[in-house]
Amino acid sequence: MQKFAVTDDLSSPDLEHKSTATFIKRALLLMVSLLTALFVIAIVALLIIVRNINQDADRQSAMLLEKAIHNRVDTLTTHIKDYAWWGEAYSHLHPNVDTDWAYTRQNMGATLWRDFTYEGVFVLDGSSQTRYSVINGQLVTRSLTEWLGENPIPKLLQAINKPDAMPVANTVVMRDGHPALVAAARITTGDDSRIAPLPGPASTLVFVDVLDDKKLAALGEEYGIAQARVQRKAAAKLAGRRGVATLPIDGHQITFEWKSEDPGRELMHYILPLLILLALSTGAISVVLSRNVLKKARMYDENTFLLAQSRHALTASERRFRDVAEATTDWIWETDTDLHFTWLSDRFPGITGHSISAWLGRPVTAFMEADNQPLAEWIKLPGQTGHRRLLHCRYLSAMGHQRYCHIAIKPVVTPEGIVGYRGTATDVTLEVEAQARVEYLSRHDELTGLPNRVRMREFLEGKLRALPTPEHPLAMMSLDLDKFKPVNDLFGDAVLHEVSTRLRSCVRDYDLVARQGGDEFILIISDIQDRSDIELLCDRIIGELARPFVIGSNEIFIGASIGIAMAPQDAVDAGELLRFSDIALYKAKNAGRNRWMFYTPEMAEQMVQRREMENSLRDALKKQQFRLVYQPRYGHNSSRIIAVEALIRWDHPELGLLMPDQFISLAEETGLIIPLSDWVLKTACHDAQQSLHGLSVSVNISAVEFQSWGLIDRVRDALQVSQLDPARLEIEITENATLWNPESSLELMLALKKLGVKLLMDDFGTGYSSLSYLRNFPFDGIKLDKSFISDMPESDSANTIVKNIIGLGKAFSLSITAEGVETEGQLQKLMMMECDETQGYLIGKPLSLTALQEQMAALDSAAQERTGQQSQG
Repeated sequence: MQKFAVTDDLSSPDLEHKSTATFIKRALLLMVSLLTALFVIAIVALLIIVRNINQDADRQSAMLLEKAIHNRVDTLTTHIKDYAWWGEAYSHLHPNVDTDWAYTRQNMGATLWRDFTYEGVFVLDGSSQTRYSVINGQLVTRSLTEWLGENPIPKLLQAINKPDAMPVANTVVMRDGHPALVAAARITTGDDSRIAPLPGPASTLVFVDVLDDKKLAALGEEYGIAQARVQRKAAAKLAGRRGVATLPIDGHQITFEWKSEDPGRELMHYILPLLILLALSTGAISVVLSRNVLKKARMYDENTFLLAQSRHALTASERRFRDVAEATTDWIWETDTDLHFTWLSDRFPGITGHSISAWLGRPVTAFMEADNQPLAEWIKLPGQTGHRRLLHCRYLSAMGHQRYCHIAIKPVVTPEGIVGYRGTATDVTLEVEAQARVEYLSRHDELTGLPNRVRMREFLEGKLRALPTPEHPLAMMSLDLDKFKPVNDLFGDAVLHEVSTRLRSCVRDYDLVARQGGDEFILIISDIQDRSDIELLCDRIIGELARPFVIGSNEIFIGASIGIAMAPQDAVDAGELLRFSDIALYKAKNAGRNRWMFYTPEMAEQMVQRREMENSLRDALKKQQFRLVYQPRYGHNSSRIIAVEALIRWDHPELGLLMPDQFISLAEETGLIIPLSDWVLKTACHDAQQSLHGLSVSVNISAVEFQSWGLIDRVRDALQVSQLDPARLEIEITENATLWNPESSLELMLALKKLGVKLLMDDFGTGYSSLSYLRNFPFDGIKLDKSFISDMPESDSANTIVKNIIGLGKAFSLSITAEGVETEGQLQKLMMMECDETQGYLIGKPLSLTALQEQMAALDSAAQERTGQQSQG
């Protein structure tokens, strides 16, 4: 009895929660936590001290760097006053610049770069126009704004012109990621009374001091700051810790970095290792002591745990069965031999919605039924005494919804025989609905609800098996939306949904409208009475899709192109019908879009020829079968050839010489225009640099290329490889190329202008020419299409049109080039109208590079002979 009492006491829950090992472990954990906290606090305090020391040093360096920059500004201001308030400078720089005095005699030229490293020296007249420029010690003709990237003069003049202000001011601008100190001063006679000031606005002297990395490093070294520079993400990292500070310099927030002195490093170097070593030693001792104490405590508690474990085993087993039965998604049922419910688990009402009392005593066959055979027959199948499972029984929930379950049964057997049945029902409604949804989605488009290509193929093959006849054929219609890409990103889903609705309204109930993907649709029309019915249907579809789509507050306008193939006339195979309708669709889109076409065998032959031509074009790019010819452009003001236009020719091995209109459109459709245009750009730039000295070269850019920002990189690469001056490269763009996305086109043109190239509007007058294009887009010139020139000078209307266009171009300060000049009468008339340049067979036909050089040499010789004769006379 005494032993039993002790055992019972040891197995009590209170003793289980108050074991010796638990108490000791908690005490040890508390001790370790306190020690850890102390060491962590010590290390954090050390890091904070080190950080504060380093921050103080960095703040001191930032103050010194700011002071150094202000001193640099003061020095720049002093220098510019010395030069601007100088009577001799006033005499030679205002109102006209004496380049010999300023640059040759080094009064205001290379010495400012050599002695003070001032990158820019500029003299601006009273209207702020640059008249004298010395950049990096070299005399150049670039303006201050062009070199600096922005125009600080208005801000500086505003400061100078304030009442009682000194005629000198300075500011800071950013140039290529570096701060540039800009000082400006009015050029005056100073204290030289011998020079009388001239009337009119005074000229302005501007000095620019760009603080690049080298200057900033030298500036910082004077104040003990190492490797000072402007912070840039892409720059190489400084060795060691960096100091970083954002300083306000004349309204600019400029971030500088330098190699920090890092005074706290020594403190970290010595003290932190000692703290870590002490922490590790204390931890090791604590671990050894803890193990010995815990080992003895666990041995004491083990017996108590084993006794308590056996007592709870039975209780846990019973609880586990009850929890599984009630927490599962299954509900459990029992019936008598007549299959009437005798017991239902508590999960029955939660899953089915029915109450238990309402179904006790009622037959199971009244509640559910099997899919393939009577449920009662299956349950009472003779000879079955083990577990059996039946899939997909169905029943109605209390709300009247169809639900599905899997049931498993086993007979309840006693020595007297079967006395009933016991089973489970697992609800699988979600799986069945998901499977039905997957089945639907596998044959339908999720966005529009239309059949997809799988369902379309099944429908088409079924219709073809019905053997359509020539009297009652079947039509396969491939439809593609026109002008859909611009609206796809913002309104694509809504437009496609509305398109599907309109298409379904155009066909009969037993016809099919399917979505192939993207903006492509398929219509299958069977049992056609007459071909005109299809034409009427196509006309109705195009009319429906031409109506505006109202999406929110926006009106969207699109169109459609349709290709039609007929069965059995064209094919009786589903794949062939689809291919033929696609071919007809391709022809319809190429014929101008918003129309339909029936397939003909000639279309397939043309597609084969097109595919062969495409393969030949790819092969020609690999084998370099292209060459350039150059057509000269004559400048009337200089009375000489001033530029050439690069024109491509294809030396086809079988077809001979092909002109651009025979293959450029194919190159655009296939994407080969990009490598082809790259070759033209690089070849033209190379020839201009190596063989066409002094001449500009113009290159045509297609509308397809002008839709990609990759054009900027390609032009830049061509200029860098050839070393051609960007001002000698002219990019010819048709006005229609800018219509696709005017905002993006403007940004792209500005980027091209930033490279230094010129932009010409080609074929002016043949597209959507308007004053807004000339005013808003940065063209340098326009090329008047030859269709306006051909009727000159006989046609008065042609003369009037050309004269007005020339006047319009000059009003916008654009150079005017007349193309297609072929007669002397046309040339004389254009010269009378003050046309700037002419181009055409009268001036010169397109020539190879060698022939062009020979022609240029002959023209130079003739000019020299005329000059010699004039001098002798």
